[in-house]
Amino acid sequence: MTWRLGSRKVNKQQEQKSVKKKKLRFGRSLMSRYMFLILAAVLFVPVVLPIISIVYVVVVNSGYTKDAPYGDVNHISNLWSKEAIQLGESTSNEIDQRMKQLHNRYPKSSMYRVDERGDTVFMLVGEGVTLSEVSSGNVVMKTLRWTMDDEKTIVTQVPTMWDAASTLQFMKEATYRDPLTVVSFIEGGDQDKGKGFMVIEVPRYLMQKQQNNWPMELLYLGLFMGIIFLFFILMSILFFARIRKRLVRLQTAMMAPGKEGIPLPVDIRREDEIGHLEESFNDMVRQLTDSRQREREEEQLRKRLIAGLSHDLRTPLTVIRGHMHALHKEELSHKGNSSLLRMEAKMEDLGGLIDNMLSYNLLTSGKYTLKLAEKDMLRIVREAAAAWYPVWEKEQFDIDIDLPEEPLLWQVDEQGMRRILDNLFQNIVRYAATGKYIGITTEQIQGVTAILIHDHGPGMLEDIGAKGTGLGLSIVDLLVREMGLRKKVESSAEGVRIYLYSGAGIKGDKTHF
Repeated sequence: MTWRLGSRKVNKQQEQKSVKKKKLRFGRSLMSRYMFLILAAVLFVPVVLPIISIVYVVVVNSGYTKDAPYGDVNHISNLWSKEAIQLGESTSNEIDQRMKQLHNRYPKSSMYRVDERGDTVFMLVGEGVTLSEVSSGNVVMKTLRWTMDDEKTIVTQVPTMWDAASTLQFMKEATYRDPLTVVSFIEGGDQDKGKGFMVIEVPRYLMQKQQNNWPMELLYLGLFMGIIFLFFILMSILFFARIRKRLVRLQTAMMAPGKEGIPLPVDIRREDEIGHLEESFNDMVRQLTDSRQREREEEQLRKRLIAGLSHDLRTPLTVIRGHMHALHKEELSHKGNSSLLRMEAKMEDLGGLIDNMLSYNLLTSGKYTLKLAEKDMLRIVREAAAAWYPVWEKEQFDIDIDLPEEPLLWQVDEQGMRRILDNLFQNIVRYAATGKYIGITTEQIQGVTAILIHDHGPGMLEDIGAKGTGLGLSIVDLLVREMGLRKKVESSAEGVRIYLYSGAGIKGDKTHF
């Protein structure tokens, strides 16, 4: 007793410890990881998109410029304006020499100079440019024909004599025409100082030009956005796949019981919500194991108690029977003989109870030896019913036995089968005596012949009938199971119907027990 109390105390302490769960840290929880994933997705638009734009402009878009041997528009304009200012104090010959030097640097450009009187006094034609003169009345025009990179021909009309109208019209067209035309006043740059002006024309395909590449921009932007989107999808799939894997592992542990039918504990790998669930599962497994151990101990104690009690009761019962047998030899009154017979009947009942206790103890401990052999069940039933005939007649039962003549062969232990029938008949006498009826016949159930024992008692719930209302029915269930038979109980207000049949050849039958 001391040991059992100590064991319960230890189990109670373990249960108290299991109740005290570790406090879950937010940083280790599944919620924190999921919130981090959502936060990264939310910050994607306001943070990542500007970074993408900068990377695209600096790295990607910078690669979409054509080769520019002559620089860009600003370079040519600033250079020509600067040269015009610097040449303000130079002679005509020096200006022409400087223009030749510049033409050597930009051989595909055309250059010409107009003096203060409006005469075109100097002209340098670029490579691939054709120069011709055309006269129209008193006006002589010099024509420059440009062949662009797209094989398109452009014509520049340069008058030999410039007036205000032609100069204004020329400067107006120079702002947007191709080739690029830059006009700078000598000494003044953008301002007319009365020393004439000089002109440079450069085909625009020779200068740096940002390409309009919006289809590629959309393609790269869409591709990058798609990669980021797929990245978030992949991270989400991995996040929930790991959760599912751990839950499946826990489910597998629940569905794969150990040797004693109790699942095995699982390894706790993370201290998050699922880790706490795994810890609770392990606590449940420990409690089930402790409960199974206690049940096993109590079962062993009960078996020892039944065995000892049965043995201890047999000795005084034998002595009492001996004295009662001696009393039969004495002269007793009628009342005394009646009392003696009644005591003998109760002694028989007590002896049967002791036999049931011993049989139950042997069956539950696996020490009951069955000798299975092919027997005619109808013969065994008839003989058992004949033994109970006087009892039924004494209780004024209406007896209805209708069994066929053909033998019904089962693999049974004859002694065990008689014990089953005796306990069922005794149960009817005890609990269905008000119906005053017992019927024994055969009936087809699930394609086999079953022995049907029925009464007109008050009836009982089927689960109670399956478990047994006492020790006798518990022995019936154990013997039926050990001999491979089946038992089905139907209970209603009209009475109880008990079917006994062989389980051989029946698949998927779950009506027994």
